[in-house]
Amino acid sequence: MSEIYLWIAFFGLMLVTIITRSFFLLGGSRFDIPETIHEFLRYAPTAALIAIVLPEVLFIKDPASQLFQIDIYSPHLFGGVVAVIGYLITKNMLGTIFLGMVAFTAARFLL
Repeated sequence: MSEIYLWIAFFGLMLVTIITRSFFLLGGSRFDIPETIHEFLRYAPTAALIAIVLPEVLFIKDPASQLFQIDIYSPHLFGGVVAVIGYLITKNMLGTIFLGMVAFTAARFLL
C-alpha cells in the first residue's frame, strides 16, 4: 500500500468522523426531542460505563482454553464490590476509587 492511499484513508476517515459528529451540533435546537428521549439519554453514560467495566470485573480468561469464565475469587471482582459498597456509604468518588484500589491490591496478595 503506497503512502498516498494512507493519506486518502486518513483524510477520508477524518471527514466521515467530522460529518457524523457535527451533524447533531450543526442542527442545534432545530430538532425538538421529546422529554422521554431526554430521560432515556440521561442513562446512556452509565450504561456505556457498565458495558465497558462489568465484563472486565466479572470475567477472567482461562489460559488453557482461552475462554472467559466467572471467578468469584477474582481480585477485580472483590475490588469492584468494595468500591460499590464504599460509594453507597460515602457518596464520594475519590473515596470510592481509593477503597476499590486498596481492596483490589489486598485481594491480589491474599487470594
